[in-house]
Amino acid sequence: MRRLALLLVVLLMAGCAAPRAELDADRMGRLFVDAVQRGDWPAIDKGLAPTLMASPDHAEAIEAVRKAFPADPPWSIRLLASRQVTPEEGEGQERAELQYLYQFAERRAVIDLTVVPVGWRKVVPATAQTPRRESGLLKAEPEPPAAGSPGYDVVRVYQALTMSYTEVTREDEAAQAFWAPGRTPGQWLFLGLSLGTLVFMLWTAVRVLRAPGLEARVFWALICLAGVGTAWMDWTSGIAGFLPTSLRLMGFGLEKGPSPLAPWMVSLTLPVGALLASLRLAILRLRTSP
Repeated sequence: MRRLALLLVVLLMAGCAAPRAELDADRMGRLFVDAVQRGDWPAIDKGLAPTLMASPDHAEAIEAVRKAFPADPPWSIRLLASRQVTPEEGEGQERAELQYLYQFAERRAVIDLTVVPVGWRKVVPATAQTPRRESGLLKAEPEPPAAGSPGYDVVRVYQALTMSYTEVTREDEAAQAFWAPGRTPGQWLFLGLSLGTLVFMLWTAVRVLRAPGLEARVFWALICLAGVGTAWMDWTSGIAGFLPTSLRLMGFGLEKGPSPLAPWMVSLTLPVGALLASLRLAILRLRTSP
């Protein structure tokens, strides 16, 4: 039982890591958002990806986003989500998809930003005698400085491809609350099935650990927590789906993204492991019964 409890704690802690972004993408993304809020058009033009710059209405779109910002600077900026997409994933050009929560004096906003790499720079840090210096844009990643030569940092340069501003209102947050009104009987039934799956898995694991004469009880207890396939539901909209090619531990999932506009997601997995363990217990009982 102690081993099972320790495993559950480890599984819960594994999902608590804070999001992390590629440092250069995050830094340049924040600088670009700051330039948009201040209306610093030279900095904005410098930070635009060629694809966005080529759009005839890019200035109008950025101006619309700029007008949505309050005049005061943000009190805090928090990275909500980060996704680094590579060409090997078959989704077009390499890019970083970033999402931030900006806290202002009287409002909050979610900023979605996509930046693409366009090259590299060599940056010589400032010293007491010399200012900070940087090279022009390099298309290939430069080699690290040789031993004994003047040192420099290699920085990847990103430019903005898309940007959006979504204000977080109290009505929006209330609509995403778990206990918000308007849930259908089908949604509550799905939640009940999810909880029932978890209870069945844990109950079967306890039965396995207490079963006399069963070999490899810890192994079978772990098998009880394995499920195949995942059914999920967006708790706000009621939209549901099923992923047949997934292997999960624990039969119940309840999660909400870090964004205040993210919905609760409820999920369950088919308790294949618990069913196999129940069958194993039934066979053991038949063999040992007089």
